[in-house]
Amino acid sequence: MASIVSRLLDGRVRMRHFLLVQAVAEHGTLSGAAAALGVTQPYVTRSLQELEAAIGTTLFERGPRGVEPTPQGQIFVEYAAAVLNTMRQAGERLDDFAHGASTGLVRVGVNLATVHMLLPEAILRFKETASWVTISLVEEYQTALRSMLSRNELDMLVGRIPTERSSENQYLRLYEDPLVLAVRQEHPLLGLDVGVPDLMDLPWIVPGYSSVFRSEIDGLFLVHGLSQPRNLIESSTITATRPILRRIDAVAVLPRSLVLADPALAPLSVTVDTVPREIGITIRAGAVEDPVITDFIACVVTVARELSEMSSDRNAAERGETSSKHS
Repeated sequence: MASIVSRLLDGRVRMRHFLLVQAVAEHGTLSGAAAALGVTQPYVTRSLQELEAAIGTTLFERGPRGVEPTPQGQIFVEYAAAVLNTMRQAGERLDDFAHGASTGLVRVGVNLATVHMLLPEAILRFKETASWVTISLVEEYQTALRSMLSRNELDMLVGRIPTERSSENQYLRLYEDPLVLAVRQEHPLLGLDVGVPDLMDLPWIVPGYSSVFRSEIDGLFLVHGLSQPRNLIESSTITATRPILRRIDAVAVLPRSLVLADPALAPLSVTVDTVPREIGITIRAGAVEDPVITDFIACVVTVARELSEMSSDRNAAERGETSSKHS
């Protein structure tokens, strides 16, 4: 019996089948899909039966209130979206080429708190030689960004590389950016030898539970046999965290690079034992190479290297300053 891969590629599965599956999944009924596609319901039913027969598996379960994707159907819907997005992107580029236009688009999924210095500088550098290219930034939670990347709605992710890596993606490590306990420059405990237990009566600013590293922060308290601070602010946006941290004697868990770049903030001398935070670029494995995207990635890599060298120099300077104080 032929494999599903060979049946998908033997010519019986057409582009209209991908459009059909997407419409059925989106509307949840065959009649809704038919209306959206401008065809009759019998046509939708017949085409869906053709597709399921061609690949040899059931994609949707019919019920009294509509249809639901089967587990196999959920997989097919996800990849159908990726195929359609790829074809749309190819069509847009061909249209641009046919009209002699020199345009391009780079779609970047990002968490700006983790790459607040890297990405703006890389974009400015890139725009110096490619001003016609549109850089589209999408800021979302990591789980949502990874789903968008798999559907080809994004060209890359720039930010934290997950510890559990998918074989469907390729990863380019740029540098490591550990978490630190950040306070304002006027904080009374800054420069003192303190530990996590000494900070529990202070206000804490931590990310919400939807954040990928909230569990690591909770682990920080557990390691010291402590429960969560009683005075807690949950904030997953740096635009809210910064103003609060600058005005009160609070403690916030933030990426080290962000703290060092802000003259109003400083890290406490407390070691935060969390999972290593590798910052890098994630792209889909086997994605079609686009010269514009390749050039943008090269620009991000160059800026990351410079920032990493600056951070190393600052670390060395801080170690030297600490040694001179103790001698």
